[in-house]
Amino acid sequence: MLKKVLTVGIILLFLLSSSVPLVSCYEVSTNNIIYVDDDGGADYVRIQDAIDNASDGDTVYVYAGIYLGNIVINVSLDLIGENKNTTIIDENTDIEDPLLIEANIYIFADSVNINGFTIQNCKGGCGIFLASSYVHINGNIFCNNSHGIHFYGPPNNHVSISGNIFSHNYCGIYPGICKNCNISENNIINNDFGIRIYDAVNNTICNNNIESNRQCGILVFEKSTSNYIYNNNFINNTKSAYFNLFSFKNKWDGNFWNEPRDKPVIIFGSIGLVFIPWINVDWHPAKEPYDLP
Repeated sequence: MLKKVLTVGIILLFLLSSSVPLVSCYEVSTNNIIYVDDDGGADYVRIQDAIDNASDGDTVYVYAGIYLGNIVINVSLDLIGENKNTTIIDENTDIEDPLLIEANIYIFADSVNINGFTIQNCKGGCGIFLASSYVHINGNIFCNNSHGIHFYGPPNNHVSISGNIFSHNYCGIYPGICKNCNISENNIINNDFGIRIYDAVNNTICNNNIESNRQCGILVFEKSTSNYIYNNNFINNTKSAYFNLFSFKNKWDGNFWNEPRDKPVIIFGSIGLVFIPWINVDWHPAKEPYDLP
């Protein structure tokens, strides 16, 4: 009983102190708290069982442990882990859905908040498969997945991804068919691609550490327009940034590009279906890396 009382206090502090950039429709939970513990002694031992018995506005609180993936979220709720280092959602190799990309977590409901997990080892798919809007994903670790987070239509609007670690994935974040989303204050390190953004309009990518990615820090492609990419650290990536395939009117400003810069930095790319060289420019590059969380 004491364990539950302490947990309720922690959750209330988290909900009262959290802020959600660009997600004005997000509301904190006001209904039930459902507990999950793989060791027993809670309401459920499986995360999916808790979600299946949750209603809109509920919180599913998961104690530290290792839980298998293929979790489907189809109600608006908060999914909160006890500790991002020890509350682990791992690949479930026994379950495959031929109709979907393989994923540890599928989000099909709007207004979902996920915080406090390590989401790992989905090498044939993605840590989170996202097909909804007004979602907030913060304070998690994504490692050893094909894609850490994969946006998948219909349009994903007003999604916030902040304060996460993406490491040793093929692609850290794969936002596609999205508008008015915010990607900020993440550590995106040692992936093949840090961020691959496609068919995306009017999104903000700012204050991220994008470091040591083997192919490209950020790739902007396939009709991605009017995105604002600013105040990021690009450090030791094989290629810091590239754009192609009708990606116009993207604004780059105030980023740190490997070393102090006094002059504008050119971002090389191409336009059209054939390779026609083109450039974007960061007119105000940072002179030193940002001290980011």
